Amino acid sequence: MTRSERLNLVLRVLMEAGVVAALAYWGVETAGSTAAAIALGIGAPVVGFGFWGAIDFHQAGRLAEPLRLVQELVISGLAAAAWFAAGRHTAGVGLAALSLVYHATVYATGRRLLEPRRVPSTASAGGPEGGRR
Repeated sequence: MTRSERLNLVLRVLMEAGVVAALAYWGVETAGSTAAAIALGIGAPVVGFGFWGAIDFHQAGRLAEPLRLVQELVISGLAAAAWFAAGRHTAGVGLAALSLVYHATVYATGRRLLEPRRVPSTASAGGPEGGRR
């Protein structure tokens, strides 16, 4: 793994952790009861990441990468807004900045958010040509 790939990975992990923390914190802070705090504290990140993973942009052809970028910026933007709504303005600014830095770094290093799908080879999967005889 190259230095730029490690940097992208660290930024990605920090951004995703910030999104989870923001949505969970917002859920707990806005709830009116303990039960609601537990439900929103768990449910908000689940819904956020469910939206993140529910759409397969690979089918969108040339629009796949821009659509994925918009989706990620919207989710991280909503999470930054959740920090603000919960009164954690510094965390909101930090998450927004981290998201922008991460996405800029991805493209500056020549990478993409959506890597092409790899089709498994029958030779490597133990198929007729690749299996033992």
